[in-house]
Amino acid sequence: MTIRWAYLKRVLAGAIFGLYIAHLLYFLNPQIDITPARLVTVTLIYGLICGLLFGSALWLLRILRVRLFGKSEGGYRAHGFGFVVLAAFIAAALYWMHLYVFRVGLLPIGAVRVLAKSTNLITSAAFALLLLWFLERNANRRQSQIIFITGVVLIAVSAFFLYERRDSYRTEKQTIVVADVGTVAGERPVIVVAVRNLPYDWILTLTGEGSLPFFDQARKNAYFTRLEPFPTLNPSALWASIATGKLPFRHGVTGRFAYRTALNGSDPSDRFLIVPSGVGFRVWGLVPPIERISAQLPAGDALPLWTLFQRVALRVAVIDWPNMGPPPIAAVPPSPAVIQRFNGSGRERERIVRGLGADLTAAARIRSAASNRDIALVMGALNGFEETQRAIHIFTNDLPSRSTMKGEVLRAYAEQIDLMLASIARQFPDHLLVVVSPSGPVPQPLAATPYALLRDWISSPDPGADDGFVLIAGRGVAHSEKPLPAAPEDIVPTVLYAGGLPVGRDMDGHVLTDAFTDEQLRGNPLSLVQTYEARQLVVRSHS
Repeated sequence: MTIRWAYLKRVLAGAIFGLYIAHLLYFLNPQIDITPARLVTVTLIYGLICGLLFGSALWLLRILRVRLFGKSEGGYRAHGFGFVVLAAFIAAALYWMHLYVFRVGLLPIGAVRVLAKSTNLITSAAFALLLLWFLERNANRRQSQIIFITGVVLIAVSAFFLYERRDSYRTEKQTIVVADVGTVAGERPVIVVAVRNLPYDWILTLTGEGSLPFFDQARKNAYFTRLEPFPTLNPSALWASIATGKLPFRHGVTGRFAYRTALNGSDPSDRFLIVPSGVGFRVWGLVPPIERISAQLPAGDALPLWTLFQRVALRVAVIDWPNMGPPPIAAVPPSPAVIQRFNGSGRERERIVRGLGADLTAAARIRSAASNRDIALVMGALNGFEETQRAIHIFTNDLPSRSTMKGEVLRAYAEQIDLMLASIARQFPDHLLVVVSPSGPVPQPLAATPYALLRDWISSPDPGADDGFVLIAGRGVAHSEKPLPAAPEDIVPTVLYAGGLPVGRDMDGHVLTDAFTDEQLRGNPLSLVQTYEARQLVVRSHS
């Protein structure tokens, strides 16, 4: 049985698609070690599967076309190589989409640069194949075979340079690490309060209206800056990065699931995390058999901030942190006067009041834990503001005007948050208070009905990604008129430094040094440790 050249060209089209996608799978998951042997194996498997599947499907379509319309008149006509060119451009488009459309900011900077270079390389290869296709259009059978072989060599060379452009981002596991803690460790407690979905621009507007006195004073006297949007719609990845100071390629929380396939090793950390969440490969990119793994929460494979304090023998308290389980039943109900301000929300009032009661309870528990001076770190979250946004259907970054029901409800709730934070700051002036809001309003929910799907497709508000904020107040904190924006992964290194603990070298964030006075910086020098995740951590205090 003779294998037709036209069939081989279609197989090559599918194979080039599988080859480039095999590389893309590793580009989006840089935590997985890639060796020449593993890459060759994966490339051959993907190329063979995609080549046979897509090539056979295209060949069947050609047979169907011949049956319906017959063969073209004349002698030999070169055809089929155009599918190779098309496959190369589709692969280049997928690389480009993952780089620019799906916002792979969850990857380390080095991995993004590698992906950008790879995108340029594949695009160059696609245009080179396009030139060969123009030459093949008027070639005879012998020339067509030579061009075909040239295309195969070109694809192989581009694949080699794809591997050569990879870097290693795997975290080195340490056995024993020595951590030098400062003299202030345990002497100056830290309170971290997260307020979900309170944007920076809303704070500016509300303080301008005179309704948030605590934030107004903090803007004038403390450290207050923007928190850059986190490039994901998955809240679990965001909160894991805030808790660990690491990006998702390290902590592993990128969505509801991770994947382990026959192409991975037996190491539990050797799995496809599919970064960014929800993008690609769930249907056509993972070679069966596939084992789906639930993502670990709230910090994935990395250690959260409270565990870092515990590793150096400091006591902590964690209250209502996202993804740590169901919140407790509210024990501090709002006053009747406060409840009355939510009467305009109709049947959603009970939901809003319940969320506010949970926040009042969380604030009371934060104050109770902070009153114990043996506790070096208190972490808590006020989650009701986000729940209120969901209840009154706020899915854009625009703050509703005061004259509307939505505007009145949001302002009434924000004023309660301002009072809670003011009471914490007033009761514990010797503590360092860190308040963080890591994102803007929640994204538009998925349509539940065909009508809603059609409506959202025709006219859907863009939720965007508004800036959050970071507020740091307390002794030793400096006020900066124009501070640089912070990132969610900067919270952990900053709190570690303020608490007199070393910062992990394997963390992706950095210390917000602009938040501290020169005296504080001189009296509390920055110290580093390779990683807090070593099997044994030897604590050594400064004399």
